[in-house]
Amino acid sequence: KPLDESVDLSRIAKVTSGYTGADLENLMNEAAIFAARRGKEKIDSKDIEDANIKVMMGAEKKSKKITQKERTLTAYHEAGHAIVSKLVDKDEKVHQVSIIPRGRAGGYTMYTPKEDVFYSSKGEMMNSIIKSLGGRAAEEIMLDDISTGASNDIKMATNVARSMITMY
Repeated sequence: KPLDESVDLSRIAKVTSGYTGADLENLMNEAAIFAARRGKEKIDSKDIEDANIKVMMGAEKKSKKITQKERTLTAYHEAGHAIVSKLVDKDEKVHQVSIIPRGRAGGYTMYTPKEDVFYSSKGEMMNSIIKSLGGRAAEEIMLDDISTGASNDIKMATNVARSMITMY
């Protein structure tokens, strides 16, 4: 697929760490579709970024009306993930935060790992649990309430903790 000269393949490699060949093929097919819809002859970084979000998180939900209350809750929740990540994990950078619903998520916080790793230390796994719960903590602190929005975060934190106990 024709790529614009400005595309930084090393940056794409960082944000697609862990992708299989089929995942990368899907990513580039989606990027080509974005480029074609935008009337471009070459795929640029924006097309790849948008395709990556679609592949990872699902298509943007345009048909569902989001209330201001839900937007506020999602903004605090995702900001909680980003702030906690900055505090506990110096190696993994926050790449993007969104309150636009996609797939089953009301929003997301996307990270760019410093490097592709095969093993995790106890500290890294604990940081993962802490970051997962940052959104729920932000809801409680800022809104004096919690929502069902953290259910997937709690599931992920529980899976990491369970693996730490039963496997590692």
